[in-house]
Amino acid sequence: MKRFMVLSLVAGLVLAACSSGGKKKAATGTTSSSSATAVTVTAFSPEANSTQGVCGTGIVVDLQIRAKDPNLLKSAVRPAQPGQFGRNPAYQNLVVTLSTTEPGLGGPQANIAGLFQIVSVSQQPDGSGEVWATWVNGQARFGVDVDSAVDAYVVGEPAPATVPADRTGLNVVSNVVHVPFHIAGSVGNTPCAATTTTASGASTSTSGRTTTTTRTTTSKATTTTHATTTTSPTPTT
Repeated sequence: MKRFMVLSLVAGLVLAACSSGGKKKAATGTTSSSSATAVTVTAFSPEANSTQGVCGTGIVVDLQIRAKDPNLLKSAVRPAQPGQFGRNPAYQNLVVTLSTTEPGLGGPQANIAGLFQIVSVSQQPDGSGEVWATWVNGQARFGVDVDSAVDAYVVGEPAPATVPADRTGLNVVSNVVHVPFHIAGSVGNTPCAATTTTASGASTSTSGRTTTTTRTTTSKATTTTHATTTTSPTPTT
C-alpha cells in the first residue's frame, strides 16, 4: 500500500509516466554481495526487462531498504523535491547507478542517489527499520530507446559521488540489486524531441554542465575559429 502511495506522490513531479504496466512486484534481477547481508535492498521498479517511460523520461526507480541495525538506516524524510547528482542528503549511504547516464553527467559510475525526490522512513513490527527511496526523471539524460540497467546498494558510510565499476574500496553492507530494463523511445504517434542541434556555420554540443559553441569564419587570407564556453549548474532530473 505504501509503495503505491509513494509512486502516486512522485508522479506529480514530472510530466511523464512509467509504461511498464501491471502490478508492481519485486525485481527478479538481483545479486547479493554475500549469503547474508546486514541490509536488504529490494527494487519494486523498474521490473526486470520492462520498458520505462516515454522518449527517455518517466523512468521510475522505487527502492525499499531494510535492516535490523538502525545505525545502517540513519535517514531523514525527504518530501517530494528535486535533487542533484551525488549522495542523497536524506539517506547518505545509498548508491544507485544507471548504466546509460550521459558521460557529461558522470557516466555509468555516477551515483544518482541524490536525484531521488522522495525518501521516507518507517519502523516495522519485527523491530527492523525501513527506508523507501523513489525517483522519476523529467529529462532525457539517461538514453532514449536504449537498453539500460540500474544497480543499487548500501555502503557503511556516506556514499561517494562516483563509484568504481567493480565497487573496489567500498564498504558494501547490503545485497547489490541489478535490474536490466529498456528506456523507451517514441510511444504511439508522438515523436521524441531532438537532443542535439546543428546550425549552418556553427555546431553546439551539450554535456549537461558545459555548453561549447564553435564558429569558423574564413577570409581570403586567414581562417579564424572562435570558441565560447558557458557553464551552468548540473540540471536536476
